[in-house]
Amino acid sequence: MLKTRNIIILVSLLLSNSLVFSESNLNEILVSPESRSTTIFDSLSSVEVITSADIELLGYSTVDEILSHSSSINIGSNGGYGQTKSIFMRGTESNHTKVLINGVELNPGTLGVASIQHISVEMLDRIEISKGSMSTLYGKNTIGGVINIILKKDLNSNKGKLYFKTGRDKTNKIGFQKNFSYKNHNIMVNFMSTKTNGYKAKVTSTKNHGYENKNIDINYFFNENNNLFNINFYQSDGNTEYDSFGSNLNQDHKDAHIKLSWNKKYIESESIIVLIHKQNKINQNAFSATDYTHTENYQIKLEKNYYNLNGANTLLGMMYTNETLYELSYGTRFNKSNITTEYYAQSEYYMGDALYNIGSRYINHSQYGGFLAGNFNIGYNLTSNSKIIAGIGKSFRSPDGTDLFGYEGNPNLEPEESISREISLKYKINDNSGLIITLFNNNISNLIESDGSIMQNINMAKIEGLEFSFYDTYSKINYSLDYSFINARDITNNVKLSRRPSSKFVGRINYNYDLNNIFSLSSISETNSDNSIYDNDKLGGYTSINAMFLRKSEKYDIQLKFNNIFDKKYRKAHNYNSEGRSYSFSVSRSF
Repeated sequence: MLKTRNIIILVSLLLSNSLVFSESNLNEILVSPESRSTTIFDSLSSVEVITSADIELLGYSTVDEILSHSSSINIGSNGGYGQTKSIFMRGTESNHTKVLINGVELNPGTLGVASIQHISVEMLDRIEISKGSMSTLYGKNTIGGVINIILKKDLNSNKGKLYFKTGRDKTNKIGFQKNFSYKNHNIMVNFMSTKTNGYKAKVTSTKNHGYENKNIDINYFFNENNNLFNINFYQSDGNTEYDSFGSNLNQDHKDAHIKLSWNKKYIESESIIVLIHKQNKINQNAFSATDYTHTENYQIKLEKNYYNLNGANTLLGMMYTNETLYELSYGTRFNKSNITTEYYAQSEYYMGDALYNIGSRYINHSQYGGFLAGNFNIGYNLTSNSKIIAGIGKSFRSPDGTDLFGYEGNPNLEPEESISREISLKYKINDNSGLIITLFNNNISNLIESDGSIMQNINMAKIEGLEFSFYDTYSKINYSLDYSFINARDITNNVKLSRRPSSKFVGRINYNYDLNNIFSLSSISETNSDNSIYDNDKLGGYTSINAMFLRKSEKYDIQLKFNNIFDKKYRKAHNYNSEGRSYSFSVSRSF
C-alpha cells in the first residue's frame, strides 16, 4: 500500500481548495466514440477528454504524461525520451488499446504498440479516451478501448503561433502553427522539432541516451454545398538512442499517413468515404546493423449515417484493409500480408427516459476467418442531473506479426477474445461539480503472453475494477480527483498480470489568480506491481507531484514547469530509469 507520507501529501493537495477539468466535466462535448457530437453525461460509454486548454493549464509535456494522468491507464516505459511506452488501460495488455491520430490507427501490425512517444503535445487539439470494448465502431484490437488523438485545425481564421521550449538534459523544442483561409479553401500547418541529450535509459547505462524528432501535420479542407473534402498528411520521424545489453545503439523511426476523405451532408443523413495509406517503420542505425520492422497499410472506409431511420440514429459502414508486415529481428525474418474486410452497423434510439445503443461488426480476417463482435448499451435518466449506464461488449484481437513470426514467435497462436461489462453512475451536482462511479470486468480468453521462450495462449484472464472521478470548483480554485482499483489476474496460472498497480490516485488543482496568471499542481500515486510473472522483481509504489505556472498575455504565453518536484525515484519497468526532478521553460507567440 501507499506509504502514509505519500497519502498525506496527496490529500493535502486535494484539500487545498482549487477551472473545471474537461477530463471529468460531464458537460464536455465529445466527437467520439458514438461518431456524433454528444456530452460525457449523455454518452453511453466511459470517456475522458483532455483538451488543448487542459494541456496548457496543467503543463503536460508528452502524450504519455497526459495518459498517465488518467487513473484508468498505467504507462510502462523503457527509459526516457523516445523510448517505448506501453499503455495498460483498465488492466488490459499494452496492445489491447487502439490509438488513432486524426482517425488513422497508429498501432503497427508488426509490434501492436503505438509510438505515442513521438507525438508533440503542442500540436494536440484534444485526446478522447474511450474505455472498454469499442469493437463495433473501431474494429479489432480494442479489448481495452480506444484513444483518439485529434490534432489542431482551425477552419475560420488566418492565425498562427510560434513555440520555443527548453529544459533539463539540454531539451529544446521549436515549432509553429499557421492557418491559411481563402474563400472555401483552408490549409492548417503544424510543425514541431524536438532534440535532447536525454538521460540514462537503464540503471546500468554508462551514458545519456539522446533523442530527436520532427512532427509535421498538414490539413487541407474544401467546403462547398454541404460537401467537405479533406486531405491530411501526418509524419513523425527521428532517431532514438537506447541501451542494448550494455551497448549504446540507436534506431531511426517513422510514422506517416496520408488520408483523403469526402463528407456529404443531406437533410436526413450523411455519407463518408475515406482512403488511407499509412507506414510505420523502425530501422536499426548502428554500424553493420540490419534489423528493422515495417508495416504498410492501405485502407478504404465507407459510412452512411441516418439521423432518423425508423426512429433511430443508425450508422452503417464497411472497411477494407490490406496490410503488409516486414521484420528482421535477432536473425528472425518475416514478410507477411493479410487482408481484413469488416461490415458494421449501430443504432441508437430513445424509449422514454432510456437511451439504447446496439451494434455489431463482422470481421473477416484472411488468416483467421470470420468473427462477430458487438455491443449493447443502455442509459437511463434517473433525474435531469443523474444517469445510470450499463453495457456489454465482445472484442477480438488477432496476434501481431511479432507474436506470430518474430523472435520467440509462435505461428500457431489463436486470436484473443474478450467479453467486457460495466455499469456506471453519472451525477451532475451543479454546472461546475460532478462525479462518475464505474464498476467493470473483462474476461479474456486465449490471452497471448510469453513463457520466457515462446509466445503462448493463456486459457483465461480476468480483470475486475472500480473507477471514481470527482471534480469541483471553489471561487478561483478548481480541483479533481480520480481513483481506480484494478484486480487483473491470469486465471490459468493464478498470478497477477504484470505492471498493473492495484490502486491509482490522480489529483489536479488549478488556481486562477486572475485571467492571465494561473498556477497548477498535479499528483500521481500508484501502488506497487509485479514486473513480470516470470521473475520475482517488483515495481515499487510512488507519489509524484508536478507544478506549473502560466502567464498569459494578448500575444505571449510563458510557462514554467517542474516535474517530480520531490525527486521521487521510481521505475515503470524493471531496470529502466524514470526521470527525476526536472524543469522546463516555454514561450509561445501568437500572430
